[in-house]
Amino acid sequence: MRILVTGMSGLIGSALQSRLQQDHNLTAFNRSDVAGTPTVRADLSDYDSLRDAVTGQDVVIHLAAKAGEDFTWAELRDTNVEGTRNVFAAAVDAGVGRVVFASSGATVAGWESREPYKALVEGRYDDVTDWPLITVDMPPRPRGIYGSTKSLGRGAGQPLC
Repeated sequence: MRILVTGMSGLIGSALQSRLQQDHNLTAFNRSDVAGTPTVRADLSDYDSLRDAVTGQDVVIHLAAKAGEDFTWAELRDTNVEGTRNVFAAAVDAGVGRVVFASSGATVAGWESREPYKALVEGRYDDVTDWPLITVDMPPRPRGIYGSTKSLGRGAGQPLC
């Protein structure tokens, strides 16, 4: 398969590269060169470069993000929300059949402040006999601005109707 990976220079992208590069044709969409992989050097805000990069790909794996709380709202919004929206839009425009979006545990970390999960996190196991597993059907409970932007990014790939 032909696979475009955004953010391949990151921790998860590097692991993915080593796992997939022998069986698939990888291309990185990254702000810096990625050793051993053809790289389109651009930012997620550059829709035209992104659209060109996804053309002809079978799959797009979107890993690029500004992670953590050390960024301004504008930086997080521009990359994690608007950049993600650009990835999905470019993939749709180019006819790419599948986009894999990497979310974050920060989108559900807020569940830790509610019982029974709070008791589990605090090690009060005797206070809990049963609890529902957190699933994709449950509402996100993001922690912080970063978690919120990743939750918003997740919505960028939802069908419009």
